[in-house]
Amino acid sequence: MEWAQHFVEQYGYWAVFAWTFIEGESVFIAAAALAGAGLMTPWKVIAVAAVGAYIGHLVFFALGRWRGMAIINALPFLKRHYVKANAVLDRYAHWSIFIFQYLYGTRMIAAILFGSSTIGFVRFALLQVVNCLTWALVIYAVGHLLGMAGLAILHRFGLIGLGLVLLAAAILGGWIYIRYGHHHVRRHWQKNVDAEQGKMGED
Repeated sequence: MEWAQHFVEQYGYWAVFAWTFIEGESVFIAAAALAGAGLMTPWKVIAVAAVGAYIGHLVFFALGRWRGMAIINALPFLKRHYVKANAVLDRYAHWSIFIFQYLYGTRMIAAILFGSSTIGFVRFALLQVVNCLTWALVIYAVGHLLGMAGLAILHRFGLIGLGLVLLAAAILGGWIYIRYGHHHVRRHWQKNVDAEQGKMGED
């Protein structure tokens, strides 16, 4: 176990930074669970995750501001929805910045779209300070609780029991997302887009 602890201490924070810079909560949640087990320092995990996400947002925003249209034109999905998305982002900027943070798989694209919109860099950067700090605290709390629950299950039912619980949770989470989350998000987004298009047409 000493080698594992050394590996986590040596590379764990870099892994959290890299993953939160790009997109995912998975490594962050795992790090929060390890912090709950005493293998990582809680405040360092939170700080690294917040900084990684923040820098990632700014980099992709700058990329969108610098070469946004080239990127959008290269990606059919973005090109098809750019005008609609830009109108929605401009109108609901404050809220959409926070909403996108919790929609897995959308943060990178959203930051590029924000950069391609008329939102100012300073405004975006200041909102992201609050956004990333809040997100880091929320996700850390979730990961910490999951880690403590995992340790309790491990002590009571052993490694096989923990594996079965994780498998069941993954299956249930996937089913809920496919059954409700994905379609609900798409319907909600399309409703906002249609409403915005109607108002733009009236103008």
